[in-house]
Amino acid sequence: MSMFIWIGLMLVGSIAWTIWFLKNPLADNGLDLQQSNIALGKQKKIELQNDLEQGLIDQEQFDQALEDISSTLALELNQAHTKISNQSNVNIWAGVVIVLLPVFAISVYYNLSNYTPVSQAAVSADSQPLSLEQSAAKIKQHLDDNPGDFEAWKMLGITYFELGKVKLSLDAYEQAYQINSQDPRLLVEYASAMISANDDQFVGRPVKFIKQALELDPNAPDALYLAGMFAASVQDFELAKALWNKALNALPEQSSDRQALVSILQELSRVESGNISNTVTVKVEISDKILAARSADDYLMIYAKATQGRPMPIAIQKLPIKAFTGQIVLSDMNSVMSEKLLSQYDEALVVVRISTTGSAMKQADDLQVVSEVVRIADNPIVTLKLD
Repeated sequence: MSMFIWIGLMLVGSIAWTIWFLKNPLADNGLDLQQSNIALGKQKKIELQNDLEQGLIDQEQFDQALEDISSTLALELNQAHTKISNQSNVNIWAGVVIVLLPVFAISVYYNLSNYTPVSQAAVSADSQPLSLEQSAAKIKQHLDDNPGDFEAWKMLGITYFELGKVKLSLDAYEQAYQINSQDPRLLVEYASAMISANDDQFVGRPVKFIKQALELDPNAPDALYLAGMFAASVQDFELAKALWNKALNALPEQSSDRQALVSILQELSRVESGNISNTVTVKVEISDKILAARSADDYLMIYAKATQGRPMPIAIQKLPIKAFTGQIVLSDMNSVMSEKLLSQYDEALVVVRISTTGSAMKQADDLQVVSEVVRIADNPIVTLKLD
């Protein structure tokens, strides 16, 4: 009998607590879920990039994970602005709870021993990862309702850039810039996108944005890195070296970007001393038939890859067909991973690919040709034809 009295007291206490909770909902904790989700997405991308640079994952795994992160972010953005606010129905819900809670408690009491966790297979199909295209659509849908969301515009710019939709990427970054022109990170990302769209030329607004980012944060490593690239592009290697050394000092000791900067500074020292590392010169002949069939904005991807093992590039250059002058030179400066430089390989295969998207993964409409094995130490000159 005492057990039933105890159960009754527990039910009365539970009912009283539930009524109080429904009458006094938890206060908003002040967190901006959208901003938090975006920040987490960026952090995941940074961690993913570190895994790629350390050789823990290959390029294909990196691209797939990147799509998962962007699609998850898009879903969260779409869901974050939905809030429960039906306080007018509190009394109705309180009555329902008062009736159902005892039934629920007794049911739990008799069935607890038979409880089985819900299988992951029961997860809704809506939670499945989206493609980058779908992610961009979700973020854009969110922005239709929240046009002032600065972080979402930045994320849309990143997503479009990954899709190779440079014009849409620049438009998204411009929207973010109109909302907040004083964010150093945005200025660097926007400048990088414009430089890429302008065939890696440092002219006009990108230079202005890099300068403005450094005025806002003189120790921003990414802004210092871009400023160093600009200095190197005008042959001011002393300034480039000073800027990159400052960026190196600003990076945390555990940052994987430190090794990349060390490699760049070592390469710069070799260039200054005339002791240039091994290179692979690639000449590409594209037939008129292919040029007529492809867009001038399609990407030409030229890279060296290992003769065995993972297919990811060792060193790569990617540029629009319209910007290609007939040949490029691959060197350590084009290495994908700072700890696996081109000059450290004995042999490699050279790949030339025309791609609509510029994606790391080969698409159905890509055109590709692969060379015979070449010896890196011989500084080979490779000629490949696409016809």
